[in-house]
Amino acid sequence: MKKILFFATALFLLLGIGANAQQRGPRERMTPEQRAERTVERLNEELKLTDAQQKELKKWYTESFKKNEENFQKNREDREAMRAQMQKNREANDAQLKKVLTAEQYKTYKANEEKRHKEMQQRGPGRPGGNHGGGYPRN
Repeated sequence: MKKILFFATALFLLLGIGANAQQRGPRERMTPEQRAERTVERLNEELKLTDAQQKELKKWYTESFKKNEENFQKNREDREAMRAQMQKNREANDAQLKKVLTAEQYKTYKANEEKRHKEMQQRGPGRPGGNHGGGYPRN
């Protein structure tokens, strides 16, 4: 009887570990449209965007994320080119936000970004949300 109980317990443990490991597998990549939607939702929560601002930012972010994917594929092997392109993308993002947001919203946005940046630095490399040296998966 003890053997049966032992084997049943071991079986449940193995099944539990296996199911847990599967849940931590690679996440499905979001489309540029999904990423744009998520970004605008976050901005709306933080900045209380108008409908017109949301619409304009969704369109801009969707186009921007599509271009980013194309550039990533093109510059996959050239890290310096990728880094330069990412810097250009950040500058373009800032310019677009300055154009669409009010001065007060933009000020709040910059403060929130600075706060997020500091939090990521404190987490350190190798931790979830930390600075791993890039946002793209390595193959």
